[in-house]
Amino acid sequence: MSAVELEIKTRKVVEEPRISLTMMGRLVVASERAKLTIIKNSKYPSDFVPGYHEMARKCICNAFEGNFKDDYDLYFDEFKRKAKEYRKAATAYPREKVMYKNNFYSAEGLDGIIAMATLLTPILEYYTFYSNLDQKKNAIMLNSVRIGTMADIHLHDQYGLDHIGFLKFNFSKTKFPAEEAAVKLLVLKKYYDSKNISLNPRDCILVDVAYRRIYSLDGVPDATKPLNMATILVRDNWYVI
Repeated sequence: MSAVELEIKTRKVVEEPRISLTMMGRLVVASERAKLTIIKNSKYPSDFVPGYHEMARKCICNAFEGNFKDDYDLYFDEFKRKAKEYRKAATAYPREKVMYKNNFYSAEGLDGIIAMATLLTPILEYYTFYSNLDQKKNAIMLNSVRIGTMADIHLHDQYGLDHIGFLKFNFSKTKFPAEEAAVKLLVLKKYYDSKNISLNPRDCILVDVAYRRIYSLDGVPDATKPLNMATILVRDNWYVI
């Protein structure tokens, strides 16, 4: 048996249409050729799943869950400390190693959050934060396609009682147009709708860390039609790709 035959024989195959929230967002704004590549990579995923910013994501969610009111510098001082720690840790590994990238890019992600302190302060003032990072299996079905739907943080009212919104971070430095943000926000909103949790679109928030922008569902283009078309494209190509 040749090496090529062995690779095909042991390659992981996802039997039913399934795509991550990140890839669904990218699919909507991708070229026609790139769309098929995204679908193919979702059906035949690599065993290696990059998590270069996940240390930063966890650090931020855990810190914001402290819900310090009127002393927001505590958050950003902690992010500065952790960024320094991650950079130092990265130097222990060759640049091509995963642990170097995990530490280095997470440090960059924290730098981005620190730079957004002024933009984030009104959000920190208005909501009570609860980390949602343990809900990695959340998903919805649209046109027979399963889409991942994990928000990073649940937003509650100032008293911490009513669940009124969610927050998602984007750390990727790839181009991130409003149309992509709209799709991710809409998918997440649909998940909470399916759980009979009514959220106001203005409280459905995506923070684009790399480009220092904050999106809310009420401020982005309506992604209903593009999302519907994208899920149909995934469904119709899944079994023939």
